[in-house]
Amino acid sequence: HVFSKDMVLKMIGTIGTAGGSGSVLEFCGEAVSALSMEARMTMCNMSIEAGARAGMIAPDDTTFAYITSRERPYAPRGEKLDRALAYWRTLLSDADAPFDRSLTIDAARIAPQITWGTNPGMVIDIDQPVPAPGLAEGYSRSDVENALAYMGLKPGTKMTDVPVDVVFIGSCTNSRIEDLRQAAILDGRKKAEHVELLVVPGSHQVRLQAEAEGLDKI
Repeated sequence: HVFSKDMVLKMIGTIGTAGGSGSVLEFCGEAVSALSMEARMTMCNMSIEAGARAGMIAPDDTTFAYITSRERPYAPRGEKLDRALAYWRTLLSDADAPFDRSLTIDAARIAPQITWGTNPGMVIDIDQPVPAPGLAEGYSRSDVENALAYMGLKPGTKMTDVPVDVVFIGSCTNSRIEDLRQAAILDGRKKAEHVELLVVPGSHQVRLQAEAEGLDKI
């Protein structure tokens, strides 16, 4: 149950919400290469949550298949597409390219991530307790006290013990077509009566595709 948003939240929790300030983040590695195009977009979109100007992932066959597999209104066609693909294949960082900073995270060790505070850097593994003021790395005692007061949480609380009242499937980072398909596996099961579920497709195109696949009926 670990997805690209968990991967990028783990990174933001590591470098902080200002960790990418003035920079562009490039994501790479086996775990990133294995992601779908939609999942890669989630990571790149979330780069701004780390203070970066942008996020990028080198184009590969997954990228090209995404562009050519459906009628993308702004994608080149025919000879123009062939020329574009040849050029796009050159858009890789050189093997000896210098970076201001490199960070390696073992994706196999990432647990589902959940935020306990008021920004995406205040994030922990789902089985970890809420940190106490003075123990949250990168945040002052008052920052943590204010965040916990706003969230209504107490230090030491296990996030798995916090009741769920509202589930929101939405925004540009978790309501792409594959996210809605994932949520649709609930078919045949019911949400708890006290839980409110809100689904907001990430775009008009996603909405139309979801409706065409019957996901809105689920």
